[in-house]
Amino acid sequence: MKRFILNLLLLFIVLGLNAQQKLRKSEVPQEVRLGLENTYTDYKLEGWYFETGQYVANINIDNNTGRVFFTPTGNWQYTIFNIKQQELPTLVDNYFINNYPGYRIKQSQYVEDLSGDNYYRLIIAMKGVAQTEYEMIFDTRGKLTKTNAPDPDYVKKDYIARLNPEAIEYRQKKMAEREGIQGEGISVDYEKEQADLKKSKKVDVSTPDAVSTPKIPEEVTSAFKKKFPRGEVKTWKEDGGNYRAVYDRRGQDAEVLFKKDGTMISTTTNVEKARYPRLITKDLGLRYPKAKIEKFQKVEYDSKYKRSVTDTKLDTYYYIELTEKIKGKSDKKHIKVTYDKSFKFQGLAGSDDEYADDDE
Repeated sequence: MKRFILNLLLLFIVLGLNAQQKLRKSEVPQEVRLGLENTYTDYKLEGWYFETGQYVANINIDNNTGRVFFTPTGNWQYTIFNIKQQELPTLVDNYFINNYPGYRIKQSQYVEDLSGDNYYRLIIAMKGVAQTEYEMIFDTRGKLTKTNAPDPDYVKKDYIARLNPEAIEYRQKKMAEREGIQGEGISVDYEKEQADLKKSKKVDVSTPDAVSTPKIPEEVTSAFKKKFPRGEVKTWKEDGGNYRAVYDRRGQDAEVLFKKDGTMISTTTNVEKARYPRLITKDLGLRYPKAKIEKFQKVEYDSKYKRSVTDTKLDTYYYIELTEKIKGKSDKKHIKVTYDKSFKFQGLAGSDDEYADDDE
């Protein structure tokens, strides 16, 4: 009997090793390593693995960990980034909160897919030990596209039924008071109430003005597709003779600036509030104690473009927009400042230059 248990344990260990095998860099085919370089530019490699017939690269981009999957010939398949619940789009988070009371998110991910249809993936389960797990898939706009989770109506009714009787009675009483109805044993149709509330709200629908889209040189659009083969441009903007593309980067807007000949100049990404550098926020608090941060961005120059510019030193910097109330006026004061990559104050941002020094 002991021998049988020992053999069974050894079998599980072998299966576990086969499921995910750690590799040295020399054990990874050159085609696969080139595939990673062609897929991502700014990343930190944390390790290689072999899993279910595919090569997997563990990478870190802007403090976000991801697992990139490749075929043995180096063809990229998909990438899974683990994200926190607070980083989910508002529509995704609200859908879960409003429709699955008593449940918790066990895992939240952002998946970049070969087809270009990127999506968010949630693994949810009822609170408690050893509960069944369910999968929910949302597109990048926050719309639910696929799930095997229980019907939300059933979940909400079941959640209320599992509340203690005192809680149910209290909820019914408060609802009755709000509707001006006296009595006992009142049946509350929660969904009907919410629908009526939505109908009662006046919505002002106006037709937006037509937006003229600038004509983008073919050299610029080709350069974008080559640099971001899976990227989808939301809008193009003409910027002082250059062209700026706003595209989706893991669920958030990012910008990339090109010269008219297709030369890439820089990329601009939004910095989340939880990741504001402490030295910068501390300095802003001293310089502008009453101001509110409206925009916080990180600008990084392309390495080839940096080498082509010899008369000016170009380096990564932070661009920040603030607003400050003006005493006695309804208007707000707008302040634009920059900090270098070591979080040192550089001055007020100029209107022409990407950042201008200040004599302060």
